[in-house]
Amino acid sequence: MREIFIFKKIPSLMIPSVLMTACATPSSHTGMGFIRTNHYEGVMVTSNPAGKKRGVACTENFFGLITQGDATVSAAMKDGAITSVSSVDQHYESTLGIYGKTCTIVTGN
Repeated sequence: MREIFIFKKIPSLMIPSVLMTACATPSSHTGMGFIRTNHYEGVMVTSNPAGKKRGVACTENFFGLITQGDATVSAAMKDGAITSVSSVDQHYESTLGIYGKTCTIVTGN
């Protein structure tokens, strides 16, 4: 009888943990850390000369419930007053799946 009780309890404990795992975790090609993520990835390099200007645009996610921001290349270009893009990178940050942030970083002139 005790074995049946244990098998009934396991699914009830697993379902909430599976549903809440990495709720506010940004997507990354490298993969995300379970406890903490903080890394950069190169997205694109153009044939334009290296620029001196830098623009950043970010989105944030809280508990997988609220997402806000604009992390588009055009928003980052506007932030840095860039008209000619040299490179695009992304920065990923996440803490325990509670808070996540993705930033697009554009360099150029």
